Amino acid sequence: MNFIKTDEKIVDMITSIAKRGGSLQKDIHRAACSILNRWCVSEDVSTAAKHMNMLLDALPVMVRSNAFKDWGVHMAGLVWSEDDTFAYHAKRTKITVDQVQAAKAKPFWEFKPEAAYKPTDADAMFLSLIEGLERKAKKGIDPDKGDKMSDAQIAYLKQAYAAMPAYA
Repeated sequence: MNFIKTDEKIVDMITSIAKRGGSLQKDIHRAACSILNRWCVSEDVSTAAKHMNMLLDALPVMVRSNAFKDWGVHMAGLVWSEDDTFAYHAKRTKITVDQVQAAKAKPFWEFKPEAAYKPTDADAMFLSLIEGLERKAKKGIDPDKGDKMSDAQIAYLKQAYAAMPAYA
C-alpha cells in the first residue's frame, strides 16, 4: 500500500469512498430486493434462500452482515438456521407484494441501526459481572441446570475489584 501524501489527495480519497460506499450499499439493497421480488413472482422460496445466502457470502467484511440477516428474517420472513444460513419455514413459502415493497422501503442499514460505540470501562464491566452473579446467587444456584459458580468466587471477585488500581 502506498500512502497518500497530500491533504488534497486524502480529501479526494474520502470523497471517493463516500460515493463508492453509497453505490455499494444501494447495489446490495437492490440485489436483496430483487431476490425478494423474484421469489414473489416465481414462488420459489428455495432459490430465494439460496440467493440471499450467496449475497450474504458476497458482502465485504466491513458490511454490517448481522443487520442484513435481521432484515432478511424480519422483512422477508426467512429464518436463520442453525448452520448459519438463511432458510425458510416449510409453512411459509410465499412472500407478498406488500412485503417486498416494505423491504424495498426499509434498507437493512436502516432496519437495524448500528449500535452506539461504547468505550471499554473496566470498572463498569467488573461491577456488572459481580452484580449479575449476586443476582443469580440470590435466585439460587443449581448445578443440575449447569450453574457453575460459588459464593466464594463472588467474594474473590469483590476482593479483586477492591484491590484493582483506579484508572488514571
